Amino acid sequence: MRAAIVLCACLLSACSAKQYQSAPMRVHSFYSTYLMSLTSSDNNYSPSELREYVSADTLKRLDNIESIPEQDLIGSDYFAYAQDYDPSWVSALTVGDARSFMGGEILPVWIGKEHGGKLELQVYVRRESGTWKIYRVRDVTDNYEHPIFNAGAITRAKSAAESGCADFRRKT
Repeated sequence: MRAAIVLCACLLSACSAKQYQSAPMRVHSFYSTYLMSLTSSDNNYSPSELREYVSADTLKRLDNIESIPEQDLIGSDYFAYAQDYDPSWVSALTVGDARSFMGGEILPVWIGKEHGGKLELQVYVRRESGTWKIYRVRDVTDNYEHPIFNAGAITRAKSAAESGCADFRRKT
């Protein structure tokens, strides 16, 4: 009888346990679906899908920037550093080996781009609620990073938007 109870407890815990995915597996899973969403006409990756793979803080920062009228802080997609994406480029997706960085990991990611080229990204991940999530992405190829962590740039963009709105109200 005791053995049956122990066996049931083990089976129940095995069924409820979330399968562990390494950081490279999570990043590859995200980019393989995300890049395909960029190729669709509606370019719509659901908020729940983003929450599955992207840090809550990063999503909050992106939403904050998106709410600024006429902002030009992010001139391309944050995760792919591209404005348009072709379905044929998805096959070039490659995720390299992770290396430790400040309690998380950094992964090199290569995605396809025009003329058969590749864009190298540096993707930073950390554990959030036991799951690897993306919190920062840099464009290594062009040595550029969107300033979502730059409080000064965000403040200037908000100020410019507010002054532009104030000028607009005075003119009407």
